This record gives sequence, C-alpha cells and structure tokens, in this order.
Amino acid sequence: MDFNIFESSFDVVVVYDDSGLIEYANSSFYLFSGLSVARVIGKMTLGKVFIEIDEQPLKLNSFIGVKEARPMKVISFKTKSVEKGLGQYSIVPFEGKYILFFKDVTIEEELHKKYRREMGLKDKKIEEMDSLIELLHNTRLVKEPSKILEEFIKHILNNFGLGVGLLKSNEKEIVKIINSNYLGQSSVFDSLNKKIQGLPATTKYTYIDSDKVKELLSTSHIHSMVVLPIQVQSKDLYEIFIPIHNPEKAQQFDHQKVITLAEQMKLLIQNMTLERLSIFDDLTKLHNSRFFREKLTDYTNRYEKLNLVLLDIDFFKKINDSYGHPGGDAVLVHVGQILRLHQNNEVLVSRVGGEEFAILAPDQTLDQTLDMAAKISEQIKSSIVYYETKQIKCTISIGICSWNPEVQTVRDFYKKTDEALYESKANGRDRITVLQSA
Repeated sequence: MDFNIFESSFDVVVVYDDSGLIEYANSSFYLFSGLSVARVIGKMTLGKVFIEIDEQPLKLNSFIGVKEARPMKVISFKTKSVEKGLGQYSIVPFEGKYILFFKDVTIEEELHKKYRREMGLKDKKIEEMDSLIELLHNTRLVKEPSKILEEFIKHILNNFGLGVGLLKSNEKEIVKIINSNYLGQSSVFDSLNKKIQGLPATTKYTYIDSDKVKELLSTSHIHSMVVLPIQVQSKDLYEIFIPIHNPEKAQQFDHQKVITLAEQMKLLIQNMTLERLSIFDDLTKLHNSRFFREKLTDYTNRYEKLNLVLLDIDFFKKINDSYGHPGGDAVLVHVGQILRLHQNNEVLVSRVGGEEFAILAPDQTLDQTLDMAAKISEQIKSSIVYYETKQIKCTISIGICSWNPEVQTVRDFYKKTDEALYESKANGRDRITVLQSA
C-alpha cells in the first residue's frame, strides 16, 4: 500500500508494528508533534509521542492486537507540546501493521464549550443560534470579522427581503453587500457611501425614520434606515447600515429579532477572535504549527512556485543550560522578532517546534528565497539578545527546498527541507543548505 495517499490529510496518520515502533507518519504528524522524520521513523514508538492517554501512561496493548477496524474513540492526551489535549482516534489493522488515524480537536472543543455556555446563559432561540453557527462555519477559514459581518448582513437582507446593506469599519471604509435577488436596486445606493462615511459613529442600535433620513442623507430613494453597531473589542467598532426602501418593508422589519441576532453575532465573532488567537504561538507571536500545517497544504495547492525554509537555533540546549529557560525564551522571542520582519501578506513565518521555525515563500525564485534566508542568518548572527545583565549570541541553521508537484508529495516536500536543515547542522551549523527535489 502506498501510504503517501495520507499526505493530503489534515489528520495525523501513523503506521506502526506490534512493538509500537513507527514505520510511517504523514506530514500532519510532524507538524503536530514538532518532531522530524530523521528522529521518528524506525526509532520512536507511540509511547514517546503520546506521554499520556486519558491521564494514564500509554498502554501499548490497547493499540496492538487489533483484528478489525476499531471505531472512532474520544480521548484526552498529553504530548511534549500539548499539556492537556482532546483528540479522536481509530485504528485499522493492515498487513500485520496498524494504522492510527488521530485528530486533535482541543481548540474546537474549547470554543464549542464556551459558545454553548454563553448561549445557555443568554437563553437564545435555538433556531437563531443554529443559523449563526452556520454563518461562522461558512467563514471560519477566513478568520476576519468583516467577512463574517458581510455574511451576517446577507442573512438580514434575505430574511427581510431587502436589497442592499452597508458595512463601515473603524477606518470608515464602506463595503456594499448586495442581495442577489435585488441586483437592480444596487445603483440607487451608490451615492450613500460618502454620506454614511460622514455620519458620526454610534454604539447604540438606531432606527432613522423617513423624515430623519431626508434630513441626514438628502435622499428620496429610501424610506428609512437601521444602524446596527457591532463592537468586537474596545478598539474594533463596525457599523451596519440597512436601508429600507418602502413603508411596507419598514413595517415588516423585526427590530427586536435583529437586536437579538446582533448580540449572538457579537459572541460568535468574539469566539472567532479566540480561534484566530489560537493560531499564534504565545511566546513569539508568530503563527504556530497548527496554522502552518493548514497553510502548507493550502500553499502547495495554490502556488506553482513555492519555497519552504526550515530554521533551527544552533545549540539551543546549551543556551537553556547556560541561561535557564527564561534566557532561552528571550532568544526565541528575539529570533521571532527578526523573522517577523520578513513576513508579508503572502510570506508566512511560523514557529513549528521548540527552537524550529518555518517560512513558506510563494512566488519567489530560489535565489530570492536564498537571499532572504542569508539576510535572516546575518541579522541573527550579528545581533545580541539582552537578558537580565547577560548578553547572548546565537546562530541558526537553515534548510531550503522548492516545491515540485510533479515528483513530490507534500510530505516529500517537508521531508526534503528537513533533510536540508539536518545537513546544515551536520556540516557545522550556522549555514544554509539547499536540496533540490529528486
């Protein structure tokens, strides 16, 4: 069986024998565990990866001797990088080996618990809650409050048979959302943008009746307008403007329902914000391995030209031994700050392990990525980390590989880059190694 079919899976897939020795693991496993191929295959057992299962040391006899596919089971787990996690797994026997399928649902479960608790306290209507959960689900990969609010506006427009909604952000940028059933009316509202930009911000739900609309906006095209503020955080205020084009629509508009929906929407966006925060590493503020794992597959699907850079701080254990873990943390933060200087809308920088970082560099030639890596290496080497009264110097080893979908799987791509990094460390560290696809 060609186990490379599991490379596109976001779930962790591991193949092991009766002793628990790992013979294959997909790229999701390496990103989940923070380990490298060279340290795992043929050298590490399941018990070294999962320190605890359901608050007990991993019992190997629960994972071997399986005669037929074992259905999905929910467990708590502990690894070196996850102190208290929640996961789902199943085991399938195959040709004298065992295939473990594992999904980390820690973040999702925490968000669901918080959401259910908040919804229960507020005693919201279950049908509206389901509707908004669907909205969040539809936009969860976007991870932008404004995009979720655009979907929310469409929801209101569809519910009340209205044509256009307008969204204003802190920066007074206006986004027009059009109900596809009312495309012919969209041009009527184009002149409202500048007038709405000039209105003072409000933090209270406001209904502007027909007389006030004429006074404020000098228009006869709409009957009245609803202004719905959504304050996500203290600094983030969005305002939704719903123009109502005739008296009949104004009569049908259920203000209390919209207010209730808006309160739920605010909770959903706050939960989305928590989820967004969960994709960042607390210490370095870079993206974490979970987000990198998602984007690695995304980028390999989206870009024909893509380079992967893996970076590892040299002799990091000695730094921890010499200056303590707080000193080591100071070095990680410092390196993270330098790496962040090279991140932009497309170039993605992540912390994927203890002292290991990764950069996804799309639409760059290999020479451009090599030049970026050289600058990073020099910036780190020439800088000083100030910790208490001490000055710490460090260097990094770097491995680079270019994506070639004709001869590589995603796992091969990550593995080849990891081999390049390993070669840099084996050849004396503080250097860059580029390995081409086979």
